[in-house]
Amino acid sequence: MRSAIFVGVVVLLAICIGCRGHERLIGEDDFLEHFITSLEEQGLKVEPMEPSTSIDMQGKVPFQMSISQNGEDRDTVFVYFLNSANQAKQALEQASFTITSLTKIGKYQKNNVIVIHYALDGNLGKYDSHIHEAINTD
Repeated sequence: MRSAIFVGVVVLLAICIGCRGHERLIGEDDFLEHFITSLEEQGLKVEPMEPSTSIDMQGKVPFQMSISQNGEDRDTVFVYFLNSANQAKQALEQASFTITSLTKIGKYQKNNVIVIHYALDGNLGKYDSHIHEAINTD
């Protein structure tokens, strides 16, 4: 009887330890639908753009969109989906050396997703709260 309880406890511990290190990846379709809907509900106009391979990160081409308030003050948002949170972290470390002052690297990351806001006029605070809310609400 004691050996059966011992085996049960060992199996339960193995399952708990195995699940602890498993990260939850965020899927493209669900995230983009939620992200775009959230921005629109906050009053922004969102227009998808053609992706460009010239701005890839870790070999991933971002989903690109234009965001604006009433069609004015257009900025660009890039959404990257990487294979893991660790890969996203590494991509941000490498990209921080090559990005202009018109954006902030690493400000918006959730698990394996990186969102980069490119402010054409240099005003990075303009849509900050909108993007932050769109990323962090489930």
